[in-house]
Amino acid sequence: MKSHAQVVIIGGGSLGVNLMYHLGLEGWTDVVLIEKGELTSGSTWHAAGLCPNFNGNHTLSNIHEYTIKLYDEILPEKTGLPSSFHKTGSLRVGHTEVEEQWFNNIISRANHIGCEMHFVSKEEASIINPMMDFSSARNILYTPNDGHIDPTTVVTQLAQLAKKAGAKVSNFNRVTDINILPSGEYEVITEQGNIIAQHVVNAGGCFSPQVGAMVGSYVPLVNLQHQYLITDSHPDIAALSKELPVTRDSIAASYIRQEGSGFLIGPYETRGSKPWALEGVDWSFDRELFEGDLERLMPWLEKCMDIFPLFKEVGISTVINGLITHTPDDNLLVGPAKGLKNFWNLCGAS
Repeated sequence: MKSHAQVVIIGGGSLGVNLMYHLGLEGWTDVVLIEKGELTSGSTWHAAGLCPNFNGNHTLSNIHEYTIKLYDEILPEKTGLPSSFHKTGSLRVGHTEVEEQWFNNIISRANHIGCEMHFVSKEEASIINPMMDFSSARNILYTPNDGHIDPTTVVTQLAQLAKKAGAKVSNFNRVTDINILPSGEYEVITEQGNIIAQHVVNAGGCFSPQVGAMVGSYVPLVNLQHQYLITDSHPDIAALSKELPVTRDSIAASYIRQEGSGFLIGPYETRGSKPWALEGVDWSFDRELFEGDLERLMPWLEKCMDIFPLFKEVGISTVINGLITHTPDDNLLVGPAKGLKNFWNLCGAS
């Protein structure tokens, strides 16, 4: 590992590797990314890979639209590798007047930046996704350019391009401490030696609070267990000529998308969610998953059965229960750490 760098990024998940790639586009190539495991360890490797344009923030709306273009067009063109982006479109189902007002606000913002997004009728929605029951819906939002990716493939492509531009990656190398030097630089202490950096970026995912604590910085996020399940195959899905859109329903508080000839269903508990390691995640934690707890999800899975009748006809083949970070307002923590010069946060994705 080098002894000096302009930028040290701590964490090799989707956020850290994306930053490494995009710094290179701006001419910042003296970059070292340090990862205690291997790239995508932590949360990225088990993520469902959803890529929505729906967002309540103008800046993030632009970022989301660009990101889909990056994954679907730019990376395949630059790497010569096939895209992992599934352009399925998405439907978002609301049931209240408040949601309708909210959707109208989001549509205005999306259309302003050139993103196609509009309401569809129940009849139109049933054509777009014939497997769903939309009879209880008040409003249905359709975004034709949404989809999902394979996170590991995307991170691998980004890392390949970043390293080609000059960035370095140090895997299986845990950061154990960070010293602030009189020069204003940072001495990053790792298991494989020390490196001095002008800038340090905390992209440590579920470990971000512990990384921040090394320089006295409070990182306001918690780790919650998030579960999604993958069903067995169903002949009606296997017979489809086109992949179904990602569909989200506010009463079921779930996303549902096609996975092969089965389904992937991810509920977000509106109560009873389970935090983990509030005092800090053990540094040995790497690519572990927790035991599935479907009982905790039953109130939402039952609602999924109401709106998605095929769910009653298939078994569950896999339950993924992994850590996902959450901030108080569910937005990313992006920008300078309070009271510190050139120490940056890039964490809290959910």
